[in-house]
Amino acid sequence: MYRVEVKDWDAIVEGAQSPITPTPMPLRGREMEEKALKEAARLGASYAEIRVEERWGDALEVKDGELEKAVHGRERGGSVRVLADGRWGFASTNRLENGLVGAVETAIKLARSSASAPGDTVEVDERNPAVGKIIWKVEKSPHDTSVEEKHRLLVEINRAVMEKEHIQSVTTSYTDGTRSVRILSSNGAEAYSEETRTVVQGVLVARDGSDILGYRFRIGGTRGFEIFDKEDPVEKGIEAAEAVVRILGAPPCPAGKFPVITDPDLAGVFVHEALGHAVEGDTIAAGGSVLSGKLGERLAPENVSVYDDPTHKGAFGSYPFDQEATPTRKKTIIERGVLTEYLLDRESSLRLGLEPNGSARAEDYSSAPQSRMSNTYIGQGDMSFEDMVSGIKLGIYAKGTRGGQVDPAKGTFQFGAQEAFLIEKGEVTKTLRDMSLSGNILDTLKSIDAVGNDLRLGDPGFCGKGGQLVPVGDGGPHIRIHMATVGGRG
Repeated sequence: MYRVEVKDWDAIVEGAQSPITPTPMPLRGREMEEKALKEAARLGASYAEIRVEERWGDALEVKDGELEKAVHGRERGGSVRVLADGRWGFASTNRLENGLVGAVETAIKLARSSASAPGDTVEVDERNPAVGKIIWKVEKSPHDTSVEEKHRLLVEINRAVMEKEHIQSVTTSYTDGTRSVRILSSNGAEAYSEETRTVVQGVLVARDGSDILGYRFRIGGTRGFEIFDKEDPVEKGIEAAEAVVRILGAPPCPAGKFPVITDPDLAGVFVHEALGHAVEGDTIAAGGSVLSGKLGERLAPENVSVYDDPTHKGAFGSYPFDQEATPTRKKTIIERGVLTEYLLDRESSLRLGLEPNGSARAEDYSSAPQSRMSNTYIGQGDMSFEDMVSGIKLGIYAKGTRGGQVDPAKGTFQFGAQEAFLIEKGEVTKTLRDMSLSGNILDTLKSIDAVGNDLRLGDPGFCGKGGQLVPVGDGGPHIRIHMATVGGRG
């Protein structure tokens, strides 16, 4: 059996000498999960997985100084996933004591009803089941912080941002939450995990005459209220206000092919959108990615390495176990330019003849796990930002993100920057707006000719896939793309 310990983190493992941090809404005994597993075996499931979750936390919103929302929420429920006759069946319930066995029966029926439909049968890799308990403690629990203090923080951000000229509206929101998950499965897994996330977000609207522009900022992580000691949300809001005002009235970004430098935020979005989705195991196994069958091939220069790390301390996309009770670890997607790993769940790993690596995630107990990213970033290089810029006669420096999209099968991507600057004769000059970056994944990776020495994770985010949202982190250092397709307005 496998016992997991996250190193260099405030983790407590079952059996250690330190006391376990108590859960405000403790999960009941494992009897109901064991009963559900026995029922699944009795009904003929070849594999069964029982997941029970609880969440609790606060959500507040302040718009233009006025409190719009202050909610404390608690949720508890469970799900059952089974393999029967070679097909998946999934069911969930929020009535745990009496509902899990019923969910087993429903899941078995769903699996068998789909068994007659065309399609390959499913098997799972049952190796390496996690057995253990990990609780990631925080320095200042948000549950011990008063709602009044959380409200004051949002009001302070609102007030500071509204003082800036041309700011028309500010909406700030605060969310904290602890998620506890226990998974028992027929392959011997028994994993309990608990992590807390805290996040503040601001959405600004600036106006100068008929010119209206929006801007967003966010601070968050798997941390408690101490996160605001490390990064001041008021200062972040002021910086966002100054940026959006600076962009007002700026000329549109020119369209064409240019050398492009991206800041750590946009570098992270690039590697998330253009590469991360293309290496998710379910897409790879289905042949729906341009990177299917390319393990061991060179995709980028030797100065480019890319990682996905759910154990990254404090990052927004971190988690102790995945939703199939597989131990997590740092994955090296690209090592010195060569594709070395995919992000695998237990089904895709078996189909590809590889080992599951803890990449199965689900939004909540009512959602089935999928192959997903966690914290995805480009590794640190050795070039300074100044040296990157000095080598460009005419180019673009792009910062931040305003969304994007990718087609893993075609290998194409497109996303926009929140702010951009013209680079002329080795110097960053005037502000630009409406900059977008598009291209082919493989061509763009090969065009990275410089990687900075200033690695950091960008603003936290939420990634959507299959109707589910999960918290993620992304980032990197500044990177320079030798030639990229840039779009602008006009």
